[in-house]
Amino acid sequence: MSASHLGSAAMLFDPARHEPLLAAAWDPQRARAAIDWIIGDAEATCPTDSYWPLHPKDLEPGREPQQPSTELYFGAAGVIWAIRYLRAVGAVTGGAARQWDLEQLRERHRSALLAQGSHDFGAYLVGELPIEMMRWEDGAGEAAAARIAALIDDNIDHPARELMWGSPGALLAASFLHERSGEARWAEAYRRIAARLREQLLWSEEHGCHYWTQDMYGRRSTYLGAVHGFVATAFALIRGRHLLGPPDWQFWQQCIAGTVTRTASRAGELANWRPELDEPSHRPPKMLVQFCHGAPGFVICLAAFPATNSTICSSPPARPSGPPGRWRRDRTCAKAPPATATRS
Repeated sequence: MSASHLGSAAMLFDPARHEPLLAAAWDPQRARAAIDWIIGDAEATCPTDSYWPLHPKDLEPGREPQQPSTELYFGAAGVIWAIRYLRAVGAVTGGAARQWDLEQLRERHRSALLAQGSHDFGAYLVGELPIEMMRWEDGAGEAAAARIAALIDDNIDHPARELMWGSPGALLAASFLHERSGEARWAEAYRRIAARLREQLLWSEEHGCHYWTQDMYGRRSTYLGAVHGFVATAFALIRGRHLLGPPDWQFWQQCIAGTVTRTASRAGELANWRPELDEPSHRPPKMLVQFCHGAPGFVICLAAFPATNSTICSSPPARPSGPPGRWRRDRTCAKAPPATATRS
């Protein structure tokens, strides 16, 4: 990167908070060997009567270092899901696949949630929903499907309104389930959740775009990123857009393009996104380059966005009139490619 680009990039992220990239050429064989080693080690070191201990940096105050986590986000369900996926797509070449007791995992995770005083069983990243989905994929039958449907329905009005805890996670789950089964009930669930999310959309006069609030962890936030924020929900909508009617997808397409372009911080050809639409006034925004906050998560979540129809508005979008989702077209827009990630 040129000196001028380094100066521009420094405005968009803090180099001191991030590891510098290595000047190493891409080697697919080296990558496959690393995947084989990681999966082999993970399968071999998981205790038969428990799961992997947490990484020291994931430990919360008062938690025992050897106490395993069982959730998808940073626990056993996520490791098992990853192992199964990598083996299914042929990324792992060595060793026999280990068999996992998913019913035991589900029960242990439910007990862990209850011990924390949580009943968020339908949460996608931290609930039992993904475990039940793996059981269903393994042939657990209609009982598992009925349980999944109930978990999705119970979570549709969760106040978090984001991927980890709320209905956007159920939206993503419904798209996966329909893709695997073709069953109409999952397409109907997807459309029902999307409609509810559209009802919950808010409009910012200050920023000229749509957004959602997230009520969690004792505060109300306006996150934008790829776990708690707007673009994570956009990812689920983009992924399942074929399940929506043309008018609905046209609305979401304009909504997503509008918010993504209006919230980008730019320096020349570089761009990044702050964690929240409305950052706390007592501190400047943390300009991060992570999956959960910043450009990497935006690029991944928007990778399948139909770029040929996206627009960047040359003037602030007008506030929608009428019911939620109406978008006035009395503004000047120019065709443009999607914004790029910060390069470091």
